[in-house]
Amino acid sequence: MSLIRVNVIFTPLILLFLLVTFKTHAVQELKGAWFECEFSGKTTKPTDDCNMLDNDGFIFNKNIAAHISVIDSQEPNCKKNKFGQCFPNNLKFVTVRKGRQDKVKFKNGKLILTFLGCGQVFHLKDKIKYVEAAPDKKKCFWAGKKIFYLKKYNGKLIFKK
Repeated sequence: MSLIRVNVIFTPLILLFLLVTFKTHAVQELKGAWFECEFSGKTTKPTDDCNMLDNDGFIFNKNIAAHISVIDSQEPNCKKNKFGQCFPNNLKFVTVRKGRQDKVKFKNGKLILTFLGCGQVFHLKDKIKYVEAAPDKKKCFWAGKKIFYLKKYNGKLIFKK
């Protein structure tokens, strides 16, 4: 009798623990500077846990995504041996140039990027070391099948014109 009672109590707890442990959680919003993981593919996750970041990224602030490019990287170990096209995610500061701004909206774990009159939906999932931004099956004419693997940069941004 007591063994049955223990099973009745612990079985739901174990199932809940497994669901919480293995479930990927949706991200509600991106704030600050985010860069794509350098060693990820079009649909494959990063091979280095996103320790190296691409030199192109975005600053998300309210409903605007401003494109930024790191212009002072001296990193020689970038994808395809492109010098200065990436940087380690633990740098204390990087120098950036700000570019175009686009409207974005965050809703129910989705990022909606509006460009040329079409709002592309990206599903945001927290993968612990980075965030996965996967395009919705319904695509804008300008969107591809690429999944973006993004990491927040916590260092200082120095802006240059």
